[in-house]
Amino acid sequence: MVARVRTLRSQELADSIVELIDRRRLGPGDPLPPEPRLMEEFGAARNSVREALRTLQALGIVEIRHGYGTFVGAASMTALSPSLLFRTRARSRDDLSGLRDLLEVRQILETELTRKLARQRDDELLEQLAERVRRMSDPATATAADGEFHELICTAAGNELAAELIRLFWSVYRQTEALIGAPRTPSDALVAKHQRIVDAIAGGDPEAIDDAVRHHFDEVRSRLT
Repeated sequence: MVARVRTLRSQELADSIVELIDRRRLGPGDPLPPEPRLMEEFGAARNSVREALRTLQALGIVEIRHGYGTFVGAASMTALSPSLLFRTRARSRDDLSGLRDLLEVRQILETELTRKLARQRDDELLEQLAERVRRMSDPATATAADGEFHELICTAAGNELAAELIRLFWSVYRQTEALIGAPRTPSDALVAKHQRIVDAIAGGDPEAIDDAVRHHFDEVRSRLT
């Protein structure tokens, strides 16, 4: 019971610190008040304040720099990686449903963002995407180029949250890929399906984009059935 009360108190403190950050309009990199000030502000013991700060650090909301103080964090999506990885593995042990969920969300995101790029008609972006496609023909750079290709689509679409989510999904997928075995896509097929996406963006055809993105995920989907 004592442990539960302490946990509740720590969570209440964490919520209060988040409210303080918001109320004072502090941004990433801004310093938080020192521990004694937080203790006084919330009427809490030092250990309780430290526990609350550790909770927020795990979420990326604050950054504790020993010897310097505590600062507002960037709240990156990478803080979600351990829980998403656990969820995906736990739900994929018997029927791979966790990986299917991950794949479906990725496809939804990338389809809409790729449609947005088609409306922008950015020649420089098309060349950057084509350069990643060329690197996919080399097994030594294919994996990195593949990841950069999809991250570039999200970043160029002007949605940083989507870009962070794609990076997160990519990381979790790579860590769970052993559940479905190595990809069966030869390098020429990998190049072709990504080039199809580039061509669809250049053509500005929404239906062609939908087909190209869906085709891109077909190989992975086939390993999940």
